Amino acid sequence: MDVKNKQDESKGFSGDKRPIYVLITILVIIILMTYFLYQYPNQPSQPKAAIIDQLSSSQLARSRFPNQTFIETVKELLYKRFAQVDYYSDNATVDQYKHLSSLGYKLIIWRAHSALDENHFIAICSSEKYIEGKYSEYSAEQLTLCNITGDPNLYFAITPKFVEECMSGRFEDTVIVFMSCNGLNEDYYRTAEAFEEKGVKVFISWDGWIDPSYNDHAIALLLGYLIDKDYTIKEAVNKIPPSPFSPFYGSSKLKYYPDNSEVADYIVPNYKEGNISSNMGLAVIAIPRKKSIKHTF
Repeated sequence: MDVKNKQDESKGFSGDKRPIYVLITILVIIILMTYFLYQYPNQPSQPKAAIIDQLSSSQLARSRFPNQTFIETVKELLYKRFAQVDYYSDNATVDQYKHLSSLGYKLIIWRAHSALDENHFIAICSSEKYIEGKYSEYSAEQLTLCNITGDPNLYFAITPKFVEECMSGRFEDTVIVFMSCNGLNEDYYRTAEAFEEKGVKVFISWDGWIDPSYNDHAIALLLGYLIDKDYTIKEAVNKIPPSPFSPFYGSSKLKYYPDNSEVADYIVPNYKEGNISSNMGLAVIAIPRKKSIKHTF
């Protein structure tokens, strides 16, 4: 009797192993899902657009250039192709920039100050004033400082290294219209290259200094060509005349990168139709943190 009972208990114990295996499998799935969500936070299924309006931020001092008429015009155009358009201004922070590539944006209008760095890239300003010790987790190659002409404050700014090493997730066929001076200056392509390597389809910007008023006017025209008229990238960019010459700004031409046939012929899709889902104005210099501050006009 005792032997039979022991055999029955042994069989029962052996039969209970299957639920344990199921539990282990579930735990592994949960761990993998948690890791994926950490690496690619808030990845949406529906593509959307964004306006980053650092120039209008109330955090800026004398370098602020608000233009609500331009913003409303851009929103109206974007809503023709996108169900959702996000707007950033005071919240155009370093942390927000870090997650930008994981949020499913297909078109980003980036209205911001930028800085020419001696290492031949442009640094993109945030709306955050410099606070000593903040963001100590980033190296001087990833996060730098901008000194904007006439503004008494310094502002955190991201670099190509930040795009490559700190941004979470990846862009997917994203069009970035970077409304800033020197975004595609022939000697400062490293930032555009970093965005391309991060998945950006095309990076559109100016090859020199640009007047803020003309900048807004020209980009509103550009978006009209891209959205209302279904122009290709090349057609739309080539329709924008160079900025009028001025003693302070000179004259700038709008360009796109990379300059190849695939990009030239690209048309911004209408993401509201069908099942298309997601898988400036002032002279500025970049100031490496922990180095002496320089000023410019």
